[in-house]
Amino acid sequence: MTGEEMERAIEFLLQSQANFEARLERNQADFETRLQQTEARLERLETGLEQTNQQVAETSRQLQVYAETQTEFIQIVTTTMQGLAAAQSRTDERLVQTDERLNNLAGLVERIITEGRNGHA
Repeated sequence: MTGEEMERAIEFLLQSQANFEARLERNQADFETRLQQTEARLERLETGLEQTNQQVAETSRQLQVYAETQTEFIQIVTTTMQGLAAAQSRTDERLVQTDERLNNLAGLVERIITEGRNGHA
């Protein structure tokens, strides 16, 4: 290899090395930019996740309050229905007693009318 060829080969190697270093620097800069973007996205995701967790906790709390309210409502309705059933039962008993008294009264009136006709007829 002549001196000139050697010089061209060295120049080629130096140029290749310079190109490689330039590409490496561009790739490094691109990597840094993408890393910063990724970190920013990750931070937004973490913030969003924290907000979601807070909303889920609040929703859970509200559901618990709702469930307690519904339980109280069911207890009140059950107690009311039991009271109404007892009142209806008492009313039914009174109606039976009233029917018996009305039947007795009707029998008495019928007997008085029948005896009155027999005595006057």
